[in-house]
Formats: sequence, C-alpha cells, structure tokens
Amino acid sequence: MKSFIRTGAIASLFALASPNLLAQELPKPTPLQMEWQDLETIAFIHFSINTYTDMEWGYGNESPAIFNPTNLDCRQWVRTCKEAGLKGVILTAKHHDGFCLWPSKYTEHSVKNSPWKNGQGDLVKEFSDACKEYGLKMGLYLSPWDCNHPDYGKPEYNDYFCGQLEELLTNYGDVFEIWFDGANGGRGYYGTDSLHTRNISENYYDWDRISKIVKNLQPNCILHGGAIADIRWVGNEEGYAGEEHWSPLRTYDKFDEKLSAQAQFNKGHQDGSRWMPSETDVSIRPGWYYHASEDHKLKSLSKLIDIYYESVGRNSLLLLNIPPNKEGLVHPEDSVRLVEWRKQYEKELADNLINKKSVVTVNGSKKKLHKMLDSDMGTYVTMPAQSEILIDFKKPTVFNRLLLTENIRNGQRVKQFEVEIFNNGQWSSLDKQTTIGYKRILRFPETTAEKIRIKIGDSFGNPEISSVEVFNAPIILNAPTVRRNKEGIVRISNGSPYVDIRYTTDGSTPTVTNSILYKEPFAFNNIGTIKTIAVSGNTVSEITSREFPHTKEQWEIVGYPNANKSVFDENIHSAWIAPRDVKEVVVDLAGEKQISKLKWTPDQARWSQGIITQYEVYVTNDPENWGEPVLKGEFGNIENNPIEQELIFSTPAKGRFVKLKALKTVGNQRTIGVSELDFEFVK
Repeated sequence: MKSFIRTGAIASLFALASPNLLAQELPKPTPLQMEWQDLETIAFIHFSINTYTDMEWGYGNESPAIFNPTNLDCRQWVRTCKEAGLKGVILTAKHHDGFCLWPSKYTEHSVKNSPWKNGQGDLVKEFSDACKEYGLKMGLYLSPWDCNHPDYGKPEYNDYFCGQLEELLTNYGDVFEIWFDGANGGRGYYGTDSLHTRNISENYYDWDRISKIVKNLQPNCILHGGAIADIRWVGNEEGYAGEEHWSPLRTYDKFDEKLSAQAQFNKGHQDGSRWMPSETDVSIRPGWYYHASEDHKLKSLSKLIDIYYESVGRNSLLLLNIPPNKEGLVHPEDSVRLVEWRKQYEKELADNLINKKSVVTVNGSKKKLHKMLDSDMGTYVTMPAQSEILIDFKKPTVFNRLLLTENIRNGQRVKQFEVEIFNNGQWSSLDKQTTIGYKRILRFPETTAEKIRIKIGDSFGNPEISSVEVFNAPIILNAPTVRRNKEGIVRISNGSPYVDIRYTTDGSTPTVTNSILYKEPFAFNNIGTIKTIAVSGNTVSEITSREFPHTKEQWEIVGYPNANKSVFDENIHSAWIAPRDVKEVVVDLAGEKQISKLKWTPDQARWSQGIITQYEVYVTNDPENWGEPVLKGEFGNIENNPIEQELIFSTPAKGRFVKLKALKTVGNQRTIGVSELDFEFVK
C-alpha cells in the first residue's frame, strides 16, 4: 500500500511557485476541496482476494475460486464506520492483483467467476447501497497497476483501465473520492516471460484522459494520485502529518533536493503555488488487509487518539483503514475500538472553557470577536499581521488542549505563533509553533492559567482566525509498562508524552509527591519489585507492579552470543532468527535452577519467521546428555495468534541448561524465531 506520486509526474502536477507570496496571491481551496476537508475523518476498506491468500500485495495469478466470503455484509462495514463518526468510505474495488469486486465486462478476473453468490454477486453495488442507506459518502480505489492483465505495460492497457474506470463511475451513484495508488512495478503473473514486459515509462498512464473521465462522469469527485490530483499523500502510512504542515505545495522542480519527496509531502511548502491538502492514510491494524495473526496487534485507544490529533489536529484529513475478515465482516474488537475512539476524542473536545464569563480581546479590543468564538468555521475575525489574542478566564483555570482554526477559504496564512500563560502574577511561554491551517489542536500536560495569550508573530497578510477554543480534556491515563533488559536497564512508559511517571523500587506504593519521578532509563539489577503510576494533574492511573524474581544478566544463548540482546531485552519487536536448519534454542542459566515455567514469545514481525507449532523441552546440567524431554506438545492456533506461550511444568525440573526444540513450524520453515524467552523458578 503506497500512495507516493511518481516523481516524473509531479512536475506536471503543479503550477510555478512564487518565492514571496502576498496574501492576495495565496493558493486557495476550491469549493470541492473545502467540502472534502470538512469531512475530517473517512474510512478505507481493504477487502479482496488478498484477504483469502493472507497477502498484502497479490501476484495476479490467484484463482477467483478462493474468493467466497461466507457472511459478507457491507451494511455492517458502513454501519461500523458511521458509528465511529467517519463521514465517507473508500473501497478497494481493484487492488494491484487485478481482481475486480464488480462483474467487469473487461476481464474474467473478477467476482463473476467466483463461487460467491454463484458468480452473480456485485460487491461494489452492495457497498454503494450500504453507503446510501447510512448516509455516508462513497469512494472507490482503483489500482492503475494490474499484475493480472496481459496488456499491462502496453498502450492497450490504458483503454482497459479507462473502461473499468467508466464502469465504476457510471453504475454505482455519486463517488466523492477516487483513489489511484502510486505503487507501480513489474512483479506479476505475466511478469517473467519476454512477451509481457512489465516495466512502465514515467508517462505510461494517460492521466489527461483519466482525469477528464472522472470530471465528466463525477464532477464532484476528488482525485487522489496520478498526475492531475486534487489532494496529496501525507508521505507516510503511520498516521501523522508534520507539526509544520502546509496545504500548498511547490512544483517538483522547486522541491528541496536535500530532502526526500516524502518528507516534503509531510510538511508541504509555505511558498507552494497550488492548494494540495494532505490525506493521512493509516490502518487500524499493522496490515491493510485482514490477517488473523494480527488480531492481537489492533492499535490501542491511546494510539488512535494520537493519530487523530496528529492528522486532523495538524491540518490534514484522516483516512483510517478497517479491513473486514474472511467472513466478510469487520472484526468485533475492531468495531468496539472504533466506537471507543470516537467517543474519546469527542469527549476530549466537548466542553469549551471559553464562556460568557471569559474576556477575549485581540490587540486590546473586544469588537466583533463573536465570529471567532461561535464554533462556526465559516465565520472569522481578520486581524493585523502581528496580533495578540488574549483569553482572560478571570480565575485560575486548568486546561490541556488548545484548538485554533483559520479561514483557509482565503488561503493558509499563519506562519508562526506562540502560546503564553499568565499565572501567579507572571507570563511564561507554553509552546511555540508554526502553522494553523484548517484545524490545529495542541496538547499540553494539565496546565493552570488565569490568562492565555496567543501571539501571532508572522503571517501572509492579515490572519483570518475562525475559531479559538480551550479544553481540559479527560485524558486516557494508561497504567505504565515496565521492562528490563539483560543488562538490568529498566524503561517505563505509558505511551503518552503528556504525563508524569512516578515509581518505587522497594515494593512500596508510589504516590504523586513521595516517589521518584521517572526521567530516563535506570539500572536495577536487583531481585525485587518496581511499582509505578502515571500522573496528569489530579488524575492518577492504576498501579503497575512488576516483580523481578531473578536477573538475566548472566543468562546466555549457547552458541549464539549475538542473540542475547534480542531474546532477553523484553522488547517483543526485536527477535533472534536462528540460522537455516537450526530449530532449537539452548539457554545457559548460569547455575542450577528449579524451573516451574517456560515462557516463549515468537517473532512478532509482520512476516514472522520460525513460529513453532510442535515442541519439546529438555532440562539438564550436562549439555552433552539431554535425556528425555520434560515437556512436549503443540501450540494451538499459534499461526493466527502468535502471542506469548506459557509452558507449565507439572513437576518442576532441575537443571542449568534448557532446550526448546521445534518439531514442526508454520509453513515447515527451516528455522525458529524467538522474540523473548523467560522462566519462573521455585523459590
């Protein structure tokens, strides 16, 4: 999944930029771009033949016979999106493998040759009907790259592609966004024979023709990708726009040669010549398609909240992917998480602290400021280029969010601003930032202030501010996690930079005032208990208590010293992959132990290696004589749920050396992968 615009096409994408833009010369959004930005959050649905091959990118040689969802319900997809507050939904009608979710007359590689509904189904039609029923805007993804079609790479393919585009834009109602992925390449079903060269030139696709088709058939449709686009990719698939984020963009010939194109998409250009707002695409899971093995990797609520603030709250639009499973349904845990997410961010921005008792001025004046305080982004206050917005609460007030919006209909103007607070008789700086744009939401630790001052230091012409709002958001205060590596270095985190963490190392209960403030990783090689809490203002998380009944400092992976850091670092994202045909791992515990439990975490990478399905465990004091296994068995459903496995010894086993041996691995891979190994001992 990659939405990068091919560099050779970028030059034709934008008009020339002026180095010193005046306010009247600023690029401005079209009404269609403005309507699109107002959606703020929309959904992606990746569902196709890849769902059944467990792939992200197919090869194009997949048989339509494997596409057979048993309980497909597009209404459930769209209903879930509506409940999550998402305003539109984009479906992958055709991905790179070329399989079509509608009965296209141009190819046999489609649902019409699948067993689903005996070949009589039209998934795009069902999706369109569901969007109409629930009042969500419908978008479609059509991959220009097609690994299945024999003419891909030839001029004839453009006719095929345009024919399919016309089918989609003619037969299914209004389309608010058409998504052309920037991923292109030679890999595919026909990619190896000399008759079908798969490489394409920079100007292979007929973008002028494609654009005319879209605008003629769907004049209210936003184009993503291609050489004539209305919006741009944000430059990553991780869910964040740059802190400085401009909707305008330069022409490619004026890009900074010292920076990657992705980095410049992520930031934009304050001297850009065309209005080209960003779309932040990210999946609720690691993959774009559903994989049962990623059920335990669903993004946390706090991570999704971060994504909201770092996309919508940074002048971008959020495109959040929700992949249905093989049944054809959104997974229940995904649905619950999405609704939790919507409720949380709405709750955090529900109660504006600026009320009738507050006094708001701009450069000392209170005239006509209601247009900035009415929560209507269509009204605004025009102010001098260097201005101060003062909010006087008339009493000490606790807050942790500041929301600002510009009237971007007249261009993005603010280039620099500072937030100051007045408390206990003096002013202090709270934050310095650059852009505002469509919407900017700043997060702070809980802060007390009698007054807030927003100083706009630099702008294109006169700033036009449409909203100023202040909140004391009820934050998600996760209990911290504690992990210790082989060298005894302890790291504590709760996933938020806006909280304090307090801890103790003697097993006592941590408090806000009498415990150690965590600032950086620290050494703790003792046997003992660390307890910790996260603190934000008057809110305190649950206590995390982590007992360390032993140290791992002297433990060794026999024969593979480089494995030690990965296997004993308590970081599941690092792993040791054994050499080919090595299907066992031996641990030297540096002394005889009475072992009651073995814990093994398989490789957690996207394409994990060496997942053990059948195993034996040996314990000995003499590594030349292992004897009989003390445990043997099978890990049930581990391929789809590769989480930590606990092997409990019915009778504790004594020994210095422990061997975990794989009798069988997923896919019969000739290696094993170990993310973590740990043990419990009889005291």
